[in-house]
Order: sequence, then C-alpha cells, then structure tokens
Amino acid sequence: MATTPGVEGVARWRRDWETMMRHYQPGRDGLLAAGLTAAEQAHGRAPERVLDVGGGPGTTAEAVLRRWPDAHVTVLDIDPVLLALTNTALPQARTVRADIGAPDWCSAAGGPYDLVLALMTLHYLPEDRVRDWYAEARHLLAPQGLLLVGDAMPDAPVPAKPRSGGIDPWTAWWAALFAQPSMAPLLTERAAALSGLDSAEFVASTDWHGEAARRAGFTDATVPYQYAGHALMAFRR
Repeated sequence: MATTPGVEGVARWRRDWETMMRHYQPGRDGLLAAGLTAAEQAHGRAPERVLDVGGGPGTTAEAVLRRWPDAHVTVLDIDPVLLALTNTALPQARTVRADIGAPDWCSAAGGPYDLVLALMTLHYLPEDRVRDWYAEARHLLAPQGLLLVGDAMPDAPVPAKPRSGGIDPWTAWWAALFAQPSMAPLLTERAAALSGLDSAEFVASTDWHGEAARRAGFTDATVPYQYAGHALMAFRR
C-alpha cells in the first residue's frame, strides 16, 4: 500500500493547498463561513452528516469539523493522492474515492446527508453533466437537506481563461509533490486513475445554476455569498 510523508509533511502540503485555493477562490474563508452559517440556519442546528464532494486533501472538511466537531464527515474525491493526505490528517473523516463525472458516484457516496458541499468542483464537469449532477446530488440529501455549491459564477457565462505561459499555483503545487520520493507510488496510482480526464472549465452565472438546480427538484435557491466573480449558492431539497 502506498504511503504518504510524515504528519509534518502532510500538514505542509495541506497548508500550501489551502493557500493555492485562496488564489483560485477569492474570499474563500468568507464563503465557507457563510455556507456553514446557512446550513445551521436551514436545520436549526449543526448538521450531523456532511459530504464534501471534490474535497481533495480535506482542508474544507477540517474547517467543518472545527465548527461541528460531532459531525460525521465524508470526503469524496477521485484523486488517490489527495485522499491519502486526508486520511493522514483527518482520521476521523471517512474518505470515498469516486468520479463525479460518472453517475455511479452516488452509490459510493452513501447517504442520506444533511449537507452536501461542492466547492470549486463543478467547473471540472461539462455543462450537460452539471445538470445531471444536480439531480444526483439531490438524491443524496435527507429531507430538507441543503446543497452548497461554490464556484466561479460571474453575472453571465464566460469562456475559460486562456492558460498563461508561466507556472500557475496548481502546477507548482503538483510539481513540488512530484519531487517527494515517498509519494511516487501514489502518483503512479493517480496517473492511472485520472487517465483521460480533464477539467471542462465550465463557468456559468448564478441564474444558470439556480435554474439547473430548480429543474433537478431543488427549492429555495439563495446566494449567501458573492465576491470577485465567485459565489456560493444554497439549495434546499
């Protein structure tokens, strides 16, 4: 079985990951705080079961557990490297490896959940798949459960930004990880798991997401947070 670096090394990778995420998701701390507050208000209590879709190395899950230490948190991702970092840092969280680009991810996710989070995740999927994903996510929620989606959501759909010639933070983070000898087995596993996959870089407005969620059966679409072309949307089952 592949191993990860020691606890200190994992802490560094996860800290650098969170720095990178703040680069790609402006106002990330405020967005997450607004989302957790919205979940408490929706339920009148702290959610008991939480699913973090595309949760990566578990930095969002860690913030959830800091606020709700008794919550049962599941982190779902396709990437074995990122899930290994979660397993080392957050043994109290359950991890699930699944591809949200395929409908059977729901079977792996389990449920029902009081809260499902998808932060900086849906842009990986093409438009038609996002529409289907909303319907699938709804079935994972308990009655009156809440879905939180946070991503780039300008006032109108825009094309993906062209890639720059320099090294972006995402590339730099992975390049540094590839230089870690102990990660080689997991990185080999990752290459096989993600073969042929690429981000669709799909970006749409809050109105588009609200309509897609409504068609999937959600109600009470709200926007608890919006900043610098990014938004957090909340949908009640």
